Parts: sequence; structure tokens; C-alpha cells
Amino acid sequence: MAKLLLDFFSQFPLKVKGENCINSEGKIFCSRCAEVCPHSAISFNDNHPRVDTQKCTVCGLCFSECPVNVFEIEVDLTEFYKNKTPLRVGCFLSENQPDVKVPCLGMLNEELLASLALHAGEVYLDTSACHLCPQGEIYNRIKEYIERANLLLHYHRARSEVKEGYPPEGDDDFLKELLGEEKDLKKPTVSKRINVPLWRQLFFEKVKLLKAEELCHQPVKEERLRFARPLVNPQRCQSSGVCSFWCPTHALSSDGGVLYFTQILCTDCGLCQEVCPNGAITLEKG
Repeated sequence: MAKLLLDFFSQFPLKVKGENCINSEGKIFCSRCAEVCPHSAISFNDNHPRVDTQKCTVCGLCFSECPVNVFEIEVDLTEFYKNKTPLRVGCFLSENQPDVKVPCLGMLNEELLASLALHAGEVYLDTSACHLCPQGEIYNRIKEYIERANLLLHYHRARSEVKEGYPPEGDDDFLKELLGEEKDLKKPTVSKRINVPLWRQLFFEKVKLLKAEELCHQPVKEERLRFARPLVNPQRCQSSGVCSFWCPTHALSSDGGVLYFTQILCTDCGLCQEVCPNGAITLEKG
């Protein structure tokens, strides 16, 4: 696996931006990256993650799970937003000829997949090589991401879908008829100025293009997705602004004791709930 990656990259393609990590020198608030790594390649130094390049296979699960943009893989995912219907995505071991390739399908979490589906109409993940892969346990995570992506699309009333396998012959014409005449679709842009993960930025860039009148505006409680909102207990809150000060994506901000929340920026990292000195904040999944 490592040799295969070196054929595609001149240097190790996974970068760690430890300054973005929500952990402090005194406490580990989040260990999702280490928990999800199938090869125990991630450990903590001064409570910030470090990657053992001898163990890492660049499966991308740390990138998919980190809520604050610590991990970066040197693949330009915006190049995947092609004028292609349907879009076929595979890994470097894929037996077929996909439209785009990634080091591992594990780096495509539900928001990345949903944004690709919003762009292309249908996305097919070529998992034909997963049974050959030495890190085959990642396949279960890939199936979970597909399920969550379709949940997101369902809640946004989008006529798009993520599927496993390869599209049958003749599907292209059917989908073009379903989606209607499309304008030239521009690839989405991402910002280096905000500490919101790439997958969240790409997802909302595509959601913004949906027709407002077709969206569902009912609140949805969904434990499996990375959306939450803070519920503040006014009897406990002292309006100290600690939560907004530590919020890594600036989803929380405060002004004169008033707390403002921007859900598009919230990645459910849970730091606001952890740092509140009076336990005034609880995160409600939804």
C-alpha cells in the first residue's frame, strides 16, 4: 500500500496542522482521529496528534472524522466536481476505470459524498477492490458514509443519490433527462481563512444552490449526522463568553452578553460544552 501511494505522490500526502486541534496541553477534549485510525498510526504529543508515517496507509479516516481541519490530504477534491452524470469514484486499486480516484474511499465522508451527489445527480463508489485491500475493515465505514450521505440528501429533499458499485449501461441518458438541462457547473470554492473542514465547506457550497422553496425547514433530530445546536441554560449561564472564545470555527459568537449561533459553521466538536465553567451548554444533535 505504501509503495502504491509513492507512485502517485512525491512526498507523504497527509499533513497534520496541529495548531487547529481543539486539545490543550492540559487536556484532551477530542481523540476521534486516534479512535478511528485502523492501524494505530496516530498518537498524541503534548495532547496534539502526530502521525506515524510507517504505519499510516492514508486511508483518510482521520480527515473524514476530524471536526476542526487538523488533517489535510494533498488531493484537490474540488477537481472531482466535473460536468459528469453519473460520477464514478474509485480508489487506486479499483478494477474498473472510474472518473476520479482517491487514495482510499474512506476519505469521502457523508458530507463530501452528498455534495458530490448534489453536483452530479448520482455518485457510484467502486468498492470492487475493498475485498483485496489489506485494510478491508474500512469497508464498513465506507458503507456507513454512503448511508449517512443519502440521509442528508433525503433531509434536503434532493433528487440525488450515492450508490455502491458501478452504474448500469444507459443510466447516463436517463439521469440527464431526470436532472434536466444543466448549465456549466463550476467547481466549488473553499476558504483558507476559516477553520471549517473541507468536507463541511464543500457540502454547504452545494446546498446553497438548492431552491429555497424546495427545502425542508422542519427541525430534524438525527444522532448519526454531524449537526448540533447549543442549548443554553439561562439560570447557569454567566455570559462570560468562554464558549465563543474557544469555539474553533466561530460558530458561536457573543456581543454584550448575547450569544449568537451559526449552524453552518458548527461541526459538533463539543468543545463549547466541555469548556463552559458552569455546565450551562448542552449540544442537541440535529
